[in-house]
Amino acid sequence: EDQHPHSALGVGDFTFALSIGLMLAQVADFGLQLFVQRELARLAVPDAAAHPYFTDEQAAGRLVGGALVIKGFLSLVALALMTVVLLAEPVGNKAALFLLGVSAVLATGLDYLSYCFRALRRLRYEAMGLVLARLVNLVTGLAFLLLGGGVWGLAVSANLAMLVAIAFLYSRLERYVRPLFSVHGQYWRRVLAQPTAIGIGVIFSIISFRVDNLLIPPISGREALGLYNVAYKLFEPSQIIPGVLLAATFPLLSQVAHDARSLRNLLAHNLGLLLGVGALVTLAIIVFSTPVLTLLYGATFAQSAPVLRVLALACVPMYLNYLLTHALIAMDRPRLYAAFTLAGLVVNVAANLVLIPAMGIAGAAWATVGTEAVLLALCLAAVARQVRAGNIRATGDVLPGPSVEGLP
Repeated sequence: EDQHPHSALGVGDFTFALSIGLMLAQVADFGLQLFVQRELARLAVPDAAAHPYFTDEQAAGRLVGGALVIKGFLSLVALALMTVVLLAEPVGNKAALFLLGVSAVLATGLDYLSYCFRALRRLRYEAMGLVLARLVNLVTGLAFLLLGGGVWGLAVSANLAMLVAIAFLYSRLERYVRPLFSVHGQYWRRVLAQPTAIGIGVIFSIISFRVDNLLIPPISGREALGLYNVAYKLFEPSQIIPGVLLAATFPLLSQVAHDARSLRNLLAHNLGLLLGVGALVTLAIIVFSTPVLTLLYGATFAQSAPVLRVLALACVPMYLNYLLTHALIAMDRPRLYAAFTLAGLVVNVAANLVLIPAMGIAGAAWATVGTEAVLLALCLAAVARQVRAGNIRATGDVLPGPSVEGLP
């Protein structure tokens, strides 16, 4: 069995492990990072250049530290689920692929720290952490590949990169807030429904993105999965653009969620921006898909070009959905977010089961486009209704204003 990472079969196993890791690693987050970012943003002192950075520093410390304790427990659950899945699936190098799953769990820890910096509007630290992780992964990954490490080498380098970046970001975060590692039961019982709803929605969303990786192999084979993921790996970087925008915008959404006029203006501005940028990215991918694939992967993966062009059509709805789903969470409507992502998952699975047998891996790409269109329609209607009604003050499971205020 060819497990070389540059073969279509090796790519299939490697990307299968990454997909499983990314899906199940979300159990280790379960909505905590977005919830903590929203709450920290509401506590943050705008443009503070020195302590205090929060209106209640003790509450901020208990929020950050308590969520980290909960996250540690959830990480163990995620790793247990990965073990079960990898033992049941017909893939090679199971131990090395599990190690890739560990790196995915560690990546959620890096994301958590990054989201804390987003709440503080210190995006440079997130950028520094990501660059450090990518640099360590690149250098060590290339070294392991040159030494013949294969999948094991890639797995070790991924974990090493995450650990180095996490240590760096945590040391920087302590300059702004000192995490208190205790779970305040009364507070977390009161608010737990919100991060849980966010986490469920995130898991539905991740599964929706990755479920084609589970459906393609039994229908079209593992080599087809490799061809599909070559296209998807070139498509995925296009999602960096809305991700960067929301890193800066979500704290603002959280802070103005009680002000209908400010929220409406902020949404209108960013929707227009994302619509224009998404259209440009779609055009660029369609035009350059074939030459880029040929340059990077050679003629072996030329069949991936039509798939990449179809995926490009998902850029515009995906970009808009980034903003609209975050708006629902900022308005304390995570249950709507969870419900809509569940609807998207159902649509995606159904579309894949119908289109993959009929169209092959191109059918999986069209299922992605259709799912994003459905999610866009649901989110647009819900956000417009909430803003139009003016019913956007926090009225759910947390108190109005900074929801960690008053923690003893």
